[in-house]
Amino acid sequence: MSNSNFIEFSKPFIEAAKNVFETMVFTKLEPGKPQVKKDSTSCGDVSAVLGLSGVVSKNGEDKNYRAMLVMSFPYETYLKVAGAMLMEEYTEFNEEIRDVGGEITNMIMGNAKRELGGMGYTSNMAIPSIIEGKSHTIKYPNSSTVILIPIKCAHGEMFIEICYAEED
Repeated sequence: MSNSNFIEFSKPFIEAAKNVFETMVFTKLEPGKPQVKKDSTSCGDVSAVLGLSGVVSKNGEDKNYRAMLVMSFPYETYLKVAGAMLMEEYTEFNEEIRDVGGEITNMIMGNAKRELGGMGYTSNMAIPSIIEGKSHTIKYPNSSTVILIPIKCAHGEMFIEICYAEED
C-alpha cells in the first residue's frame, strides 16, 4: 500500500468542514496541528464515520483507494452543535439528535467530493454511521494512515480523522 496522494486528498475535507460549520452550525472552525493517529480509540464520545472508495488518476496511472472520514465529538460539544443546527437546546444524547453528526459528515463529504473530482478522484460514498460511547473504537481500513486534526469552535472541541490507503 502507498499513500503518496494523502496530503492532497485531505485538504478538501478541512475546507469543506469549515464551510459546512459556518453555514449549518453558525460557527467558525479553528483546525489545530494534524498528527498521525497511533490507535483506534476515538478522541470523542460520538463519532460519525463515512467510508469512501474510488480511483485516483494521476500522471496517466490509475490507482484504487479506500478512505474514511470521521467526525468525533465529546458529548458536550455534540449537544451544542446539534442545538445550533436544530435551533433547540439539548442536555443529553438521544435518538432525536443521533443522526446530526452523520448529516454533518455527509455534507462535508459531499462538498469535498466535488473538489476531489476536479483533482482526479472518483468517489463512491457509503452511508454514514454513528458510534456512541466513551472510548469507543473505530475500525480503519488495513494499511491506512490515519491523520487526526483537533478542531476548536465556539461550541467546543472536536476531531476530524481522515484515513487513506492506495492499492498498489
